Order: sequence, then structure tokens, then C-alpha cells
Amino acid sequence: MIERLALDTSAAVDHLRNDRQSPAPIKTARKVVIPLTVMGELFHGASCSALPATSREVVEGLIRRWQPLLPDLETARIYGEIRAALFRTTSNLGASKMNDLWIAAVCLQHDFSLLTNDAGFDRIPGLTVIHW
Repeated sequence: MIERLALDTSAAVDHLRNDRQSPAPIKTARKVVIPLTVMGELFHGASCSALPATSREVVEGLIRRWQPLLPDLETARIYGEIRAALFRTTSNLGASKMNDLWIAAVCLQHDFSLLTNDAGFDRIPGLTVIHW
């Protein structure tokens, strides 16, 4: 059993979609949280959908079900350390990966495993990544 689990956007989307199977670790985790950055990505997707109002309601329901994981000053420090470490080995991270670094930083800060199917998280030192 997983004690503390944070959801990446891919895990949250698969959990919400009726045509996909919900990731199994969600059902067995003692505590599930959603990082603020993931909430933003979910609201972005909802706002771009064919039915934005309905989609936003679905996202809000998910957020009410699980506790938000919020960043603070310590999260920013950890983000900076992760970004610097990755920059030394990969000079071009790409703007789209910056959100992933914020997600990783808040998970590391609060000692949460991250449920994702994004292999990019595997290269973040110290982060426990769970793929399904």
C-alpha cells in the first residue's frame, strides 16, 4: 500500500475519463493529493474542451475529493535546485517541462510519491515515481 500519493495530470485525467481505467494505485493509497500545478493544467484542459463549464465542474469535484498540495517558499528553493541540476546535464529543458519541475518540487518537499505516466519525472533525483 502506498502511504502518500500525488497525482500528475496524466493520472488525474485517466481517473476522470470514462473510457480509460483509473490508475490502480489511486484506490490503494492512504492519502491522495493534487499539486496546485496539476489543478491548473486540469482547468486549462477543461477550459479548452467542447463543454468548458461542465468540464470545470468535473475538475472541481476531483479537487474537493482530494486535498490540494500547495507550494510555498521552500517549494521554490527545491524547484531551483532541481532545475539547476537538470540544466547542468540538459541545457534545453523546454518550457513545457517547467510545470513538471514544480510538481516534482512540491512532491519532494512533502514526501509524496508521484503517480504519472510521464517518463520525464524519472530523471528527477530523489523523486519516487509510480507508473501504472
